[in-house]
Amino acid sequence: MRVLRVPLSPARIVLFRRSKATWASSNSRVHEMAAAPINPVTLKRLLDLGESKNLRESSLLLHSELPKRLARRVKAIQKLPFIVGVNPHIRGIYQLYLDSFDILSQLPEPRDEETEKLFTLTLKDLVHSHGDVIPRLAKGFQECGKYMSKEDAADFLDGMIHARIAIRVLAEHHLALQEPIPGYIGVLNTSLSPTSILRQTADYVEELCEINYGVAPEFHITGHLDTRITYISNHLEYIFMELLKNASRATVEHSRRISRKGEQPPVLITVARGPEDVTIRVRDQGGGISPEEMARVFEYSYTTVPKSELEEDTNIFSSQSRQAMQAGVGGPIAGLGFGLPMSRIYAKYFGGSLDLKSVGGHGLDVFLRVPNISRS
Repeated sequence: MRVLRVPLSPARIVLFRRSKATWASSNSRVHEMAAAPINPVTLKRLLDLGESKNLRESSLLLHSELPKRLARRVKAIQKLPFIVGVNPHIRGIYQLYLDSFDILSQLPEPRDEETEKLFTLTLKDLVHSHGDVIPRLAKGFQECGKYMSKEDAADFLDGMIHARIAIRVLAEHHLALQEPIPGYIGVLNTSLSPTSILRQTADYVEELCEINYGVAPEFHITGHLDTRITYISNHLEYIFMELLKNASRATVEHSRRISRKGEQPPVLITVARGPEDVTIRVRDQGGGISPEEMARVFEYSYTTVPKSELEEDTNIFSSQSRQAMQAGVGGPIAGLGFGLPMSRIYAKYFGGSLDLKSVGGHGLDVFLRVPNISRS
């Protein structure tokens, strides 16, 4: 039976597909797909998929993988305590994932040009609709996270964020392959310069810090500055933004606490290239982190910034600057404490790591390690 002979826009397809699915049949499919095994997303897999230039193979992979990953998130939200699941933000995310699952799981396999085009257009719409999931998730758990244990909440959020990274990487990689850009294979920058991203981020953070505090430490970058790797630029941008704004803020605020005179001590950044990985160290003189805070820095919704600091300014430009420093890249989640936990998930996703070493009363060293995958 051919049901796709008449051209339909992705929006009309959504309405058509959703009208055909009953709750019972949808929930049955969710259980079935959630139990199916998934294939891990690796940099090598993305590179191989992109270098083969086989868009149909990419479409078939996503047609198989994305519904399974969406189904697992739907099941995870269903298992939340009732009072958490009915929170408007969490409920909205649940409906979004369930609707996306229904849409993708009912699309025909992209076996020809017509069905492949339909799949890609629908995927493009869905990627756009999922753009604000993390801010909504943060808001939801800010409002109702107290009804779960820290361990259960952390497990749920780790799973949600990890799955979201995988879903977006797969989807955006496929969409990027449709319109190749020199120097990229899908979403992978094959000649990414960590130094360039660090410099751009440092300039931005320094400007925000000066607007916010009136002063800002300089950023000194040394080491293997000519390092090039194959990686996803957005992931490093997010992590660098979090690390540099934390270092900048800590430096200025510690200077005020100890009445440090003169210029702010610089934040020292070192890029080190090894045979298998690249390490970036960010070293500040912001007073370090106490053992009590160190035990909590990777907890969701934990932040060392008092709420008063986010609320005290009446100047809208200053307030926006402060929120931007707290939000980093990827959504307005100011003061919600998602920055470091998300940064560590991004770092670990492709086999890297993010570690903190504090020197009490002096400063903090942060070590970011990412895999060094080169392609000639």
